[in-house]
Amino acid sequence: MRSPSADVIVIGGGFSGVLLTYYLSVAGSRVVLLEAGSLGCGSSSACAGRVQIIESETEEYLDLVLSGFNRLATLREEGVDLEWELPGHITLLSTTEQWNVYQERVNRLRRKDVTAEMLDCEALQRYEPGLAVRGLLGAAYSEEGHLNPFNFLMGYANAVRRLGATILTRTPVTGLEAQDGTILKVLCTRENFIADTVVLACGAWTGRLAKQAGGYLPIRYTHAEAMVTEPLPRIIHHHVGMAGFYETVHGNKPTVTLGVAQHPNGTLVVSNAIQQSSEIDQASTAWGMPALSNALRKHFPALSQVRVVRTWAAPSPFLPDYLPAVGWLPGFANLFCVGRVAFGTTDYSSTCCGGCQNDLGTARYTIFGFIFSKPSYIGRQSCHRPLM
Repeated sequence: MRSPSADVIVIGGGFSGVLLTYYLSVAGSRVVLLEAGSLGCGSSSACAGRVQIIESETEEYLDLVLSGFNRLATLREEGVDLEWELPGHITLLSTTEQWNVYQERVNRLRRKDVTAEMLDCEALQRYEPGLAVRGLLGAAYSEEGHLNPFNFLMGYANAVRRLGATILTRTPVTGLEAQDGTILKVLCTRENFIADTVVLACGAWTGRLAKQAGGYLPIRYTHAEAMVTEPLPRIIHHHVGMAGFYETVHGNKPTVTLGVAQHPNGTLVVSNAIQQSSEIDQASTAWGMPALSNALRKHFPALSQVRVVRTWAAPSPFLPDYLPAVGWLPGFANLFCVGRVAFGTTDYSSTCCGGCQNDLGTARYTIFGFIFSKPSYIGRQSCHRPLM
């Protein structure tokens, strides 16, 4: 029996996979999306809806983020209510080095007409009256959005189906059959698929699938945890987070880099308890929730008695240079990847809306409108050290 075929097979049903499927479908491609579990059950399951700007590490990455950010407020064509807000973000700074780094980031955002400023402790207290500023030098404020990540994902999944694309959940990919640098088949537990182009968009699992095809994409991951509180009267007015997330990613000890925001329904979303992990694990740990609670009490003393109603954990994937891996996987004629950025649990949304262009005559795709130059560590397995 002949295997089902498509122009593009997208592997992964999180934000990146669903949005990519949407834009390819709008462009006229026949797309099949394969998801091992349910939509959004992997890294995307821990998204808090933060749409960041200030942490964009390079000019190229910042342009990508701004492209998506500027589209989000106007994405009404599919009838998706994103519950879009613009709370802004406050990054807490405790050292002179952090202040200097964020001063440059603020300057860069201003050059691109993004609202941003440095705050001393007096100004910071006005922005967030409930915040304890002892031990802080101040903060960096930047424009930032927030949306409902569940509406975002499921709204576009529904739009994908209306456009005629196929979404297959509970369909694990068991391998990629390759010959002479071309992916011939995508192997699944129930049936195999043939496509002109294959895209890996499966978060922390992307490196493993690349390895199965003989490729090399060194995605690593931390174990990141977060929690949700009971509804409260308005007490936090912006997204508030600590500087130093990336330093903790490569640390050997479990660490908290606090991030907290208040949803319109009054609940607080509190993250990130982080620890290095060599295995993908989505279970909360014994140390994570107490550590998050202590950090929240330290910075917002009035919340010391707040009740937690839910916790979650997810793998937070990143690459060695913290940048996205978006585009063609070198060494293959028809294999692309959408490798996750460093902020695995909180800000998928900006990078998913840059759009997608395709040329069906050459089967070459520009994913989200950007192809990044790849460092030397990405390519064919035979040229590099083992992936795992």
